[in-house]
Amino acid sequence: MTKVVDRGFLENYKYVFDPSGEYGGNQKLPVLAPARYAHIVKTYHYDLKDDKVRERLDLFRTEGCGYVALINTVFLRFYGEEEKFKKLFGFPMYTPEGKLNFNDLNVDFYCATDNHNKCLWFDLIYADEDKGCKEGFGTTLDSREWRFELYMKRHNVSVDVVDLKGRPADIEECMKKGPLIVAVRPTIIYDKKGKVVFESTNGHAMTVTGITPDGLIRVSSWGEEHYVKPGSYKEHENYQQVIYRR
Repeated sequence: MTKVVDRGFLENYKYVFDPSGEYGGNQKLPVLAPARYAHIVKTYHYDLKDDKVRERLDLFRTEGCGYVALINTVFLRFYGEEEKFKKLFGFPMYTPEGKLNFNDLNVDFYCATDNHNKCLWFDLIYADEDKGCKEGFGTTLDSREWRFELYMKRHNVSVDVVDLKGRPADIEECMKKGPLIVAVRPTIIYDKKGKVVFESTNGHAMTVTGITPDGLIRVSSWGEEHYVKPGSYKEHENYQQVIYRR
């Protein structure tokens, strides 16, 4: 696999998001191999038994979209800088199978910051955020900003997550400043021909990877290439930009 350094993150999209293979992270995968990620979970929840580790990973499956969308941007920023990536985060950029190591970093970010929220200038943990829920509460604009900036700060990476207060007039031009996250509710996802492939009343956050000539926004969702139709979401359609400071 070819790795080129210092191209700038825009060039990295075609490596991190490959339509013929991996297309970003997928929150559904870690629960399929809980033993593989148990050591990461127990770093933050050291007293969990193995069955509870699986429960934690299954909760991530239900509420992990915002975490995955943000971690995708880490690979955009550091692709090609394998030594630096490992030094900063403690994980290799690639799995032993030669794939981008989304899962390790996704699980670590999730376990390190889930249920953490900003209270004035302090980090407050809402232990009961997901209590009584079959599916996790997920993330909001505010919690995504706080949790990602908190996690990156702990790993000596300077980053800002900015609420764009609406859809950018020019998606591609905006992406030059930093990766974009889009969150919609209800969730209606399309294929590139505009056919609905998934629909839910819940919200969903995704990494923006481009835009089609007819205005569909290309996204990474569950490790696959999908599309959202701007202006068609009844409850919300929010955009955040991730700006890395070198």
